[in-house]
Amino acid sequence: MSGDGAVAIVTGGGWNIGRATAIDLARRGWRVTLVARTASRLEETAALVREAGGTALVHPTDLRDTAGADAMARATRDAFGRIDAVVNFAGGFGAEGRLDEVDPAAWVDVVARNVFATFHATRAALPALRDAPNGHVVTCAGAGAFFPQLGWPITAYATAKAAICRFTDQLAAELLDTAIRVNCVEPGMVWDPPTLERIAAEERASGAPHPEREHNRPPEAAAELVAWLLSDAAAGVTGRLVSVNDPWWRDAAATGAVIESDAYRLRRSAP
Repeated sequence: MSGDGAVAIVTGGGWNIGRATAIDLARRGWRVTLVARTASRLEETAALVREAGGTALVHPTDLRDTAGADAMARATRDAFGRIDAVVNFAGGFGAEGRLDEVDPAAWVDVVARNVFATFHATRAALPALRDAPNGHVVTCAGAGAFFPQLGWPITAYATAKAAICRFTDQLAAELLDTAIRVNCVEPGMVWDPPTLERIAAEERASGAPHPEREHNRPPEAAAELVAWLLSDAAAGVTGRLVSVNDPWWRDAAATGAVIESDAYRLRRSAP
């Protein structure tokens, strides 16, 4: 599916991966609704979308509750008359610390910002997605979702991202009798702007590249992957975990082989 006036809701659209995705989709002809809690960041993204020749609706709201998500969906349909995709990048890190020392409220908030926001946004958009010729739900995995992170106490974030993976898998099964495709993006390690500034300062002080620099992925890589998942090239791909580091989605023949197999399924294989 090329843009051609199709409409995507991009949550977490105020910066980083969400911003890059909104701009990329706009260049491909999509109209976008930008959703996050901070209006000023959304306005910055909207300006960049318009510079790219696109159309953007700014809708600041808190997706941790039902009312905010319902208002987002209504505003999008009122403005554009349709919803073709919801791309869930709202979330974020936090509550880093040993489980018996971490602030319980912060731990719960990480889960709410990631899992509840994804649930609320997707649920609110589903009626419109059912009406779309080809509806799409994109979710976002992250660190700790697949295996333990040794030496990094992130139970809140790991729990949230693992839950999102299972949400994706189960929702894809629930929607198999529809034209809606549901997939999960693994964006790799993506440093946000403050982290990039801190890393650059450390590198200037040390005179050497940061040891993790080679593992960092630009937000534009995840944006390109999202655009592919929303395109006709990904027809038949649903219930999958796709990483920016996977080579297969860039090759049509390899994509066909994946569709015919259980590779890259989110569920565990039976023994």
